[in-house]
Amino acid sequence: MKAGTAEKKAARAMGKYRKRGFLLAFLAPCTALFLVVYAYPLITIFLTSFCSWNYANFTAPEFLGWEHFFDNYIKLFRYDANFKMALANSLKWVALTLLIQVPFTILVALTLSKKMRGWRFTRNMFLIPNIISTAAIGLIFLNLYSPARGIVTELCNRIWPGSDVSVLSNPTYAFWGITFTFILFGGANCLLLLTQIFSIDPGIYEAARIEGASEWQIDRHITLPLLRPMIGTISVMAANYGLLLYNEIALITSGGPDNATYSLSYYIYKTSLGSTKLNFARGNTAGVIQFILGILIVCLINRAFRSDTSD
Repeated sequence: MKAGTAEKKAARAMGKYRKRGFLLAFLAPCTALFLVVYAYPLITIFLTSFCSWNYANFTAPEFLGWEHFFDNYIKLFRYDANFKMALANSLKWVALTLLIQVPFTILVALTLSKKMRGWRFTRNMFLIPNIISTAAIGLIFLNLYSPARGIVTELCNRIWPGSDVSVLSNPTYAFWGITFTFILFGGANCLLLLTQIFSIDPGIYEAARIEGASEWQIDRHITLPLLRPMIGTISVMAANYGLLLYNEIALITSGGPDNATYSLSYYIYKTSLGSTKLNFARGNTAGVIQFILGILIVCLINRAFRSDTSD
């Protein structure tokens, strides 16, 4: 009996080791790929943010030294007006996605979940902007804002005759022009919310209706609390889009007018690759700041939407 029990234990242990070995063999290529494609570039960007690295010493970044260790960061926050504009704009776009896009997407999802007539068609139409590439979206809005033939420009001039409104030539208008290229396009997030809503047990809704609850009360006290984790997820996705905004700016305004529509991503491109005096170290410094901001935003949103059961 003892020999048989020992053999069974040995067989179980061998099975566990084989399972672990299979998992390690399966994960090893993914881990190696992550280290090469993501981890190594991130480490390189972080290290070169403490170097002098530009077009003059392209092949050999020079360490700034301990006395000037944070010089690149200090120069960005103290002296670089374009960086400060880019940082402010990116934070504004993050806030606007959370204050406008996320609530609007939730409202659309709750409305579509009632399955009123034509709800599938409306859902598909709301999803179309997420299927089209951001480059195509940028070109569409570039034509809408065109001073010569743009519908938006023509409409504004008809409403205010003689005003000669041009979205792309006014810093404030240009900022909001960029904002409207993405702020209401939450189709993919809406689809995630709808999937979550349709997975809720219909019996819960039936019980609430029997008790006399209105649709508004059902949404407020049942649907929205159950959607809390998913709302946190789409909030992270929306805020991330606002923080990393690039294509729309590059195609429509090129950061203008007067650099009023710079984002952190566009600033990194212009500083590192888009000018005659390339400054890779300063671009990487901005990249580190953007990365840290992204981590902070994700942590804050996750904390805000953390369910009570996980406290």
